[in-house]
Amino acid sequence: MKFMISEKGFYKMLAAIALPIALQNLITVMVSMMDTLMIGQLGETQLSATSIANQLWFILMIICFGVSGGANVLIAQYWGKKDVEVIRRVEAITYKIGFAASILFGSIALLAPETFMGIFTTESAVIEYGSQYLRIIGWSYPLYAVANISIMMLRSVGTVNISVVVYLTSLIVNTSLNYMLIFGKFGAPALGIRGGALATVCARCTEFAIAAYYVLFRETKIRFRLKNLLTCNRMLYKKYGALSAPVVGNEIMWGLGASMAAVVIGRMGTNFVAANSIYTVLNQLVTVIIFGVGNAALTIVGNTIGAGDYELAKRRSLKLYVLSVLLGLVSAGITLLASPLIVSFYHFAPDTVQIALSINRVGALIVFFQSLAIVGMIGILRAGGDAKFVLVCEVAFLWGVAVPLGFFTGFVLHWPTWAVFLCLKCDEILKTAISTIRILKFQWLKDITIRD
Repeated sequence: MKFMISEKGFYKMLAAIALPIALQNLITVMVSMMDTLMIGQLGETQLSATSIANQLWFILMIICFGVSGGANVLIAQYWGKKDVEVIRRVEAITYKIGFAASILFGSIALLAPETFMGIFTTESAVIEYGSQYLRIIGWSYPLYAVANISIMMLRSVGTVNISVVVYLTSLIVNTSLNYMLIFGKFGAPALGIRGGALATVCARCTEFAIAAYYVLFRETKIRFRLKNLLTCNRMLYKKYGALSAPVVGNEIMWGLGASMAAVVIGRMGTNFVAANSIYTVLNQLVTVIIFGVGNAALTIVGNTIGAGDYELAKRRSLKLYVLSVLLGLVSAGITLLASPLIVSFYHFAPDTVQIALSINRVGALIVFFQSLAIVGMIGILRAGGDAKFVLVCEVAFLWGVAVPLGFFTGFVLHWPTWAVFLCLKCDEILKTAISTIRILKFQWLKDITIRD
C-alpha cells in the first residue's frame, strides 16, 4: 500500500476539494432533516405527502446533476488545458438546458399536482397535502436549477468554498422560517405544510441571489457573464451532446428508477413511506464525505488527464478507489450505530419505527457499495470519459433487475418491507462488481477534449 502515500500533496489537494463539498452536503442534509423533523410533528400523513411531492424536485435535481455532471467532465479536462473560452461556452449550454428543464417541472408542480401525486399514492389525504405543497414550491424550481448548476460547475475548476456559504445561509433561512410558518411562531400564521413550502421557496431565493452575484461579479477563474448566453454554440452543441448525453441519460434513468422505487414504497403504505424518509436522511448524512470524495475524484483525475499525465492519473485513481472502500466500511458502521438515535427523533407508530430500523440495517450493507459506486463510477470513470459504460451499468442493473424485482416482491410475493427494500437497492451491489473490473483494467482512461 506504499502507493497510497507516495505522492506529496495529494491528500492536501483532495481535502481542499472534498471537505468543502462534504460540508455543503452536510448542510443540505441538515436542511432535509429539519424539514422532516418539523413536518413530521404534524403527522405521518403530512410527512408522507411532502416526501412524495418532493419526488418531482428530486427528478429535477437528478437532471441538473446530470447536465452539470456532463459539463463537468468537459470542464475538468479543459481546465487542465486552461482553455477558458470553451469552458464559458460549455457553461452557457448547461444553463440553458437546466433552466428549460426547471420550467417544465415547475409547470407540472403548479398546473397538475394532483395528477403527479396520484402516480405514487391512492390516499386522498396524502394527495391533497402534497398538492398544496407543490403549488407553492413549484415557483422555486428555476431558481434552484440555476444556483445548483452554478455551484456544480465551479467544482470542476476547484472553486468549492462558495457552496458552503450558499447552503449554510439557506439552512439558516429555511430552518428559521420553517419554525415560524409551520407552527405559527413569533406572530406568524400557523400554515402547516404550506408554511414548510414557503420557507423552502425563500431559501431557494437566497441561494439564487448569492450564487448569481458570485458568478457574475466575484468569480475570477472563468469570468462567465450574461453575454456569454448569447454566444452561438451551434457546433459545440453537437459535440457537447455526444459527450454529455450518456451522463445526462444516466442520471435521468437513475432518477426515474428511484421514482419507480418510490411508487413501490408509496403503494405499500404510509408507514413505509415515513420510514423510508428517515432512512433517506440517515443515508444522506453518512454519505456526505463519500460524495465529497467522488466529486473530488472527477475533478482531480479529469484535470490530470487534461494535462496529459496518464500515468499519474492511473495512480491517483487507484488511491481514490482504495479510499472509497475504507469510506464504505466506516459509513456502514455509522449507519448501524446511528440508526436507533435518528429514529428516536420521530414520534411515529411502533410499526413505522420497526420498519425504519429494519431498512436502516439493510442500508448499512448498501452504503458500502454506494461508496465504491460514487467514487468509482461518478468520479473516476466519468473523469476519463467512460460515461457510456456507466450508463449501460445503471440501466441494466437498475431497470433490468432492481425495479422489476421490487415490483414483483412487493406486489406479487408480498415480502416484508426490508426484503423489498433490499431488492430495490440491489443494483448498487451488482454495478459495483462490474465497474471495479473496468476501473482496474484502465479501459476508461482517455482525453475527451475537443478543438473547435
